This record gives sequence, structure tokens and C-alpha cells, in this order.
Amino acid sequence: MSKYEMFLLGGSSMAVFAILLLFSAGAHDQPLRKSMAFFLLGAGLLYMADVNSSGGIVFSDVPGVFVKFVTMFF
Repeated sequence: MSKYEMFLLGGSSMAVFAILLLFSAGAHDQPLRKSMAFFLLGAGLLYMADVNSSGGIVFSDVPGVFVKFVTMFF
């Protein structure tokens, strides 16, 4: 996998995890610090994916990267 694909995989995973933490923190009246930390980490990884790509981030690449990551193990 290329650097672009690794950063795209990590950044999109962190962004989804941050959204789940945001809803969980809101439901349980807890501070949003963890959610914001994961969101910033995901944003940083997506920025690095943008830097390492030749034409910018194409969000239609995200499902293909997940499929490629899963097929590496089978």
C-alpha cells in the first residue's frame, strides 16, 4: 500500500471513530476532549494523504482502500 492509501485509511478511520465518540460523549454528558483529539488526529492524517497524493484526495478511493486493506490478510 502506498503512503497515500495508508494515510487515507488512517484518517478516515479516525474521523469515523471521532464521530462515534462525539455521539457517545453527548449521550452520557461527558466532555468532548477525546472526540476532538481523534478528530484532529484524523484531520492531520487526511492532510498528509492530500500532501502525498498527486491530484488531491478523492473520497471515492476510501472504500477501495478498505477493501485492499482487508484483502491483504486473506
